[in-house]
Amino acid sequence: MKITGASAPAGSTNYKVLCKVTSTDGVLIGGPFIDSKVPGTTETWFDVSGYVDQPIEKTFQWPLVGEMTGHADDTLNVTYTAGETYIDSNGDLQENWEATGVVDFVLKGGVGYRKLGQYNDDSSSFYADYVTGAKFLTNLPDNQKVNPYQPIKLWFVAAANYNANLVIKAYYEDGTTYTRTNQAGFYIDIIHEMDIMPYHNDNVNLAPVINGVKMTRFEFQISGKTAKQTYYIDHSYHEQCNYLFFLNSFGGVDCVWLSGEVQKGFKSDAVQALKTFAIEGSAKDRTMIVSSRTGQCTWKINSGWKSQLEIEALKDLLLSKQVWLLEDAAGYNLGTLHPVTIENSSSDLYNSQEDLFSLDLEITEAHNNQYL
Repeated sequence: MKITGASAPAGSTNYKVLCKVTSTDGVLIGGPFIDSKVPGTTETWFDVSGYVDQPIEKTFQWPLVGEMTGHADDTLNVTYTAGETYIDSNGDLQENWEATGVVDFVLKGGVGYRKLGQYNDDSSSFYADYVTGAKFLTNLPDNQKVNPYQPIKLWFVAAANYNANLVIKAYYEDGTTYTRTNQAGFYIDIIHEMDIMPYHNDNVNLAPVINGVKMTRFEFQISGKTAKQTYYIDHSYHEQCNYLFFLNSFGGVDCVWLSGEVQKGFKSDAVQALKTFAIEGSAKDRTMIVSSRTGQCTWKINSGWKSQLEIEALKDLLLSKQVWLLEDAAGYNLGTLHPVTIENSSSDLYNSQEDLFSLDLEITEAHNNQYL
């Protein structure tokens, strides 16, 4: 938040600029939050990220039920108000506030310092790049290879309220194409979730195989707003078909296909207590008793072969605090969903001597199961 024009009154001391962060939708817990700084020469910058960095329980559509869903509580509506405080010439404390500013919305997520530095060097910003620049909220690259029934999601925030067409175009190996267009309303203060699996949107005309003819790729875009996002379909047989949904750094939920080897396990922990051995105790009695025992399912799953850009984008997954495993999902809206934690502490992402790469993911169930 930048405040300009601050000037200490004549004869005053301890002059500081104030910035007040106020929630206008009631979603931001606490506040209003007030920060103060000694002003700069011409402008004063306030880092308000700590005040609005509120954890959210991310929600998304599963099973797939609609083409587009709006999420109002995934953004925070706040106002920033400028003020000043100082000791006047009579020794009294003065505090003044300007009129409340316009309502802004804050998207949960963020960019790393390296990217923030690039934005500063280019006189740009995340808002200019993704909101007015109309990009989908993902680090996953264009031209991914996907499963025919992969529940792909794209997320979007709009710079203004408007109606636009959601366009899916499928290409088949016999040269035929099919396009489905559906109008949707977009709003500036929510995040939009779009389920773009072709079969979900039209299971007759956008099926992965029609009369033996396979779909080879499909495109999705918000007409007149975004660039096309293209996906190539892998029809080959895979013994294992699992997916990871994960909250990415921009506030959207990405879906990654894990087509490689799966090892499933279970780990448990026990808390033991000491019990006095009875004088008349038998050989079946114990002096160490288990007071509680908990356990978690574990998985080690290989990502399957992916391009360098896809593998590099999985850094978002390794940093994510909210991840879900969709296990045994070989068909439309099939599979069992588990909240999980990615346990990898370090990973080799790629080798310059190779063309395709894979990643072993160590996964733990995000529940501590116990029997009473």
